[in-house]
Amino acid sequence: MDFEEFKDELMWRLNHELDNRGIENISLKFSDINSPDGMNERLIVSVGDSKMSMAFRLKEIFRDIENGEEMDCAVNRICNTIKESISVIETQEEGVKAFITDYEQVKDNTYLRLVPGDSPILNDAPHKKIEDMALVVSINLVDFSDEHGRSVVVVTKPLMEMYGIDEKQLFEEAERNSLKSEPLVLTPLGEMIKNLIQAENLPDPADEGIIAYIASNKSGFHGASVISYPDFCKEAAETMGGSFFLIPSSVHEFILIKDDGTPRAKDLNKMIKNVNETVLEPRDFLSNQCYHYNAKSKTLETGVKFDKAKEKKAGAR
Repeated sequence: MDFEEFKDELMWRLNHELDNRGIENISLKFSDINSPDGMNERLIVSVGDSKMSMAFRLKEIFRDIENGEEMDCAVNRICNTIKESISVIETQEEGVKAFITDYEQVKDNTYLRLVPGDSPILNDAPHKKIEDMALVVSINLVDFSDEHGRSVVVVTKPLMEMYGIDEKQLFEEAERNSLKSEPLVLTPLGEMIKNLIQAENLPDPADEGIIAYIASNKSGFHGASVISYPDFCKEAAETMGGSFFLIPSSVHEFILIKDDGTPRAKDLNKMIKNVNETVLEPRDFLSNQCYHYNAKSKTLETGVKFDKAKEKKAGAR
């Protein structure tokens, strides 16, 4: 079954199951939607005349089917989510609208978020470039989230203009909130994968002389943005004991590896690209390349740029 056949069968089965369950006033359609990780085709589920809707990532559902999940299981899972979300949409639509349009409520619930530098949302969102990535501001809809996860929305230029603020204020307040509610957390890599190390009888990176840490925020949600925190590089360099490479493992964290003269950016980039293509969910993708922080010059740049400068300097001797 190819992707188009999958879509046709999914749509038929969903409509049939919704009818069997007596769930009415629901409309389904497929639509392309801009998201931080690019254009994605979604299954859009609308409830009556509500402007709020549910969006399911079709490629992820299709991948689960290819990996062995029964179509009936996928359909039941989607229908269960639809049933659970209907009352939320019907009762909270006005509340969400009132919240998002009132900056006095919004301003304490904004936070910094790092996305790919070519993300289509940047066409309509205030942002700051960090190498090939971009920093945006998201609103945490804390009172409208449920057990399925957080509900967030990226601040767009029209939304910012409606608030009557400029980019400087937007990012300053998001930074203040992030530093207060989502401080930097540096965790030794060995501690992070302790269970895996024990289960597979693997050596601890520290025992092998590898100094590596996970850099994220307190919740671990969209934690890659910590690299934009004012004192991130200073604190990380002190913890790492000098210069280090940064590997974007996802939008939620970076892996930091001490620069002991051994790692090469092109080798790290091959590993990053392979993991991004074979392991990482598309929505969690951040970048295909590593970065380097020089503790002496206090500069953050791509690993490739650092390697080229290093080679040039060595060749000049």
